[in-house]
Amino acid sequence: MSGAFWSETVRTPEQLHSLIYPRLLALAERAWHKAEWEKVTDKTARDRAQVEDWERFSNTLGYKELARLDKQNIKYHLPPPGAM
Repeated sequence: MSGAFWSETVRTPEQLHSLIYPRLLALAERAWHKAEWEKVTDKTARDRAQVEDWERFSNTLGYKELARLDKQNIKYHLPPPGAM
């Protein structure tokens, strides 16, 4: 698995951090974690398990990992919810 990042316009470490976090955490999770729903053949059950896995991941990110980034003074970017 790979994640593309074009760094030609990155000027500061803070800007780099805001561009790669928390996306880098999601990439690492997907690369290293073999989810149970990947083995499920029933589409409805797989979709349900995918949603549950996403909820676990997003809660862990929001309540644990972002606090860890804050303690390390790593600037990250969270887009506002919703779409226009």
